Amino acid sequence: MPVVLLNHDFVEGMAHRADLGPVAVALQDVQRRLGGDPMHVHPELARQATGGGPFVVWANQHRNDAEADRRPLIALLLRLLSGPFVTDLPIERDVSLLSDDPALPPEPSWRREAMRHLAARTLSPPCAASWALSFDPCSDLSQPRYRFTQGDAIAEVDNLRSSAEALSRLGELATRGLVGALAALDAAERQENRLIVLPRARDAARKWNLDCPEATLFRALVDLAIYAAALDEGLSRELAAERYHKASGVPMSRESGEVSRSPTCKRQRTFVVPDRGEQYFDMHAKPGASTRIHIWTAVVEDRHVVYVGHCGEHLLLPGGKR
Repeated sequence: MPVVLLNHDFVEGMAHRADLGPVAVALQDVQRRLGGDPMHVHPELARQATGGGPFVVWANQHRNDAEADRRPLIALLLRLLSGPFVTDLPIERDVSLLSDDPALPPEPSWRREAMRHLAARTLSPPCAASWALSFDPCSDLSQPRYRFTQGDAIAEVDNLRSSAEALSRLGELATRGLVGALAALDAAERQENRLIVLPRARDAARKWNLDCPEATLFRALVDLAIYAAALDEGLSRELAAERYHKASGVPMSRESGEVSRSPTCKRQRTFVVPDRGEQYFDMHAKPGASTRIHIWTAVVEDRHVVYVGHCGEHLLLPGGKR
């Protein structure tokens, strides 16, 4: 997994900004997909000005009474301020000797240090990709990639400007070398903790000759968290499916009444959920021409989770069609 630096850009002026809700959602999504790999910040972030005092002071004062869409971001940043910091990463080079191209913005000076430290970490074994997250559209850290050199040594730090960029890159890493539907299904379950894969889904995936790229199936699966989050907000299944489709590019729909009235068809879409008995998995995503993912959701510990009952070939339709 990459070493990820979370930039300070959206903190400056935080006390007076009203556009932080989407940033909070995006960062939480990336943090979840990173799993056990932490994002890093520079320790000076605690003293970054917010328009209402140093960040750590302002955040602790407003962590409970801030506007609802800011609270998740404040909570995430406060957790990150306990470390590990980007300056804790082991390096073997003097960061002050690294030159940058294009030139980093001169202020704040500690952001320059953070980026150089990230580059130095890339040049130190064990090597890892290095990413900076700059989700603020007004950030002056505007280039997609920064190159750092010292003699013949070259390190590149990718600067990701949106959650879509970050999630796409994480998906590329997670699906590298995967072959087949079962491998993509297992990788998706490891990456997305809202996803619970039932044994019959694995059986179907094991038998299926996938008709779309593994990365497409992986994305269709992990983005089911978007569908679940929409249900958390109180959206209907149909509206949640529309949001999922818009985010993932994968259509999702509910089975027709004709399918539910066919005993054979309904039986194919009925799966046993642990502690919940038999359930009808009538919502299905369509990542390939004939690849289908059948799901059912339930609330577990105050949020929706997605059970995958089938991941493989198109199930029978009335009249024996597929």
